[in-house]
This record gives sequence, structure tokens and C-alpha cells, in this order.
Amino acid sequence: MKDSKKRNVIDFLGVKIDVLDTKGLLEQTVVLSHAETPQKVMYVNTDCMLLALKNEQYKQALNNADLVYADGIGVVWGARIMGDHLPGRSTGADFMPVFCDTFGRLGLRIYLLGAKPGVAEEAAERLCRRVPELQVVGTHHGYFSPSESDGLIERINKANPHILLVGMGAPRQELWISEHLTKLKTPVVWGVGGLFDFLSGRTRRGPQWLLDNGFEWLCRLLVEPGRLWRRYLVGNTKFVLIVLWRHFFGGKKRNDP
Repeated sequence: MKDSKKRNVIDFLGVKIDVLDTKGLLEQTVVLSHAETPQKVMYVNTDCMLLALKNEQYKQALNNADLVYADGIGVVWGARIMGDHLPGRSTGADFMPVFCDTFGRLGLRIYLLGAKPGVAEEAAERLCRRVPELQVVGTHHGYFSPSESDGLIERINKANPHILLVGMGAPRQELWISEHLTKLKTPVVWGVGGLFDFLSGRTRRGPQWLLDNGFEWLCRLLVEPGRLWRRYLVGNTKFVLIVLWRHFFGGKKRNDP
């Protein structure tokens, strides 16, 4: 269904998700980078959807965003079961280096906020080696206290980025963005989850053919089984059951208006 703010969105399990592919995501990001007020960009995957079902504050943060894209193939498949269509998933570890080609060419400045100490710096260094013209105007780790937020925001505003990438994981990054948005002077404030771990090379991803065919979750599970088994084995199963239950016993049916 169409959103009144010139967005083409679907309502999937109570969360508005934009119907756009990775090319469209880049185009919209560039448009938002010229906004006069901060614009919120967020993502959803199956874990995010489960969080949104039990955390109303997080769900509202997603629904108050200016752009929400499907980061996981599970969301694409789940929406299809419910009778909606999403063009595909857009995963930051795949698209961000390519996006930075455009950011560099257009002179868009970026700031990396999040991850463990040193990770954002490493990610920035690798991006700049790949795209020498890219302007990374600052980095900061995500291990700061609430009382440090105002001082950090002052530093970010002084650096004057067009795009602030916030990689603190869901729902912390979305709630932090929502709480502090009015203090920020950055046109695009973008929650990116664990992106910096991938861009820095600290987290391996797996063979590209598995990634391209919807099995990134399996690759991540094999790399970090102790941390991620519950998310992917228990969480994914729960997500599938919820989607099937909504579809057959109270969700939107195919061809509904």
C-alpha cells in the first residue's frame, strides 16, 4: 500500500517497510543527504521483526523513520507469504563499499559511530583505501554512557557530516537515534547494526554463492555459533511460525485490497 509521504511501503507484521531495491536505497539516501532536517534510515531483518513484536518503543522508532529497508532475506520471503512484494534484501556489508563510491564522487561526508573501540577506525581506513576521495570526517566507538551522548553529538555536529552511520545494534541504535535526533544536525542518521565489524574485516561472511542465495544467516552461525545459535535457530523458527499463523489465521491474505 502507498504511504502518504510519497513512500511506497508495505505493512509487514505492524512495521512499515519501503518497497525498493538496493539501487533505490542509494538514490533515496542521496536525496535525503540534502534534507534540511535529520532523516532517519533504518533496516529490518527477522530478528528486528521479532524485537518489534515485543518492544513497542522500538516498533514506533521504526515506524517513525523516514526510510526502512529489508536487510534480511527472511523478511522478503515472509512478506511474500503475506501477499506483499519486496524487490529483495539490501545488506550493508555488500552495498556500503559501493555506496561509498557515490558518496566520494558527490562529496558527501560520513561519520562512523559504533562497534568496539578501534573497529570504526579500521572500517574507515579500509573504506578510504578503496575510495580515496571518500571523506570520513570522524569515528567513535559505541561504548559510551548516556551522560556522554551530548558531548559526542557536539563533536559530530562540529565534524558536519552528511551521513551519520550508527552501528550499535538493534534496538539500542534506533532508540538512541530517536532520543537524540533533534540535537543532531546531520541530514541522514542511519542505523547500520554490525556493519563496521564486516567493513573492518573483523567478522568473516562466508562464500559469496551462499550469501547470494539467502544463506548469510548460516554463514554467520558457523562463524559465531555460541553467540548466534539462539537468534538463528530459535529466532528464525519462531519468525516462520508467526508469519504462517498470521497468514492462515488472521494475517493479510493474498490479493486483499
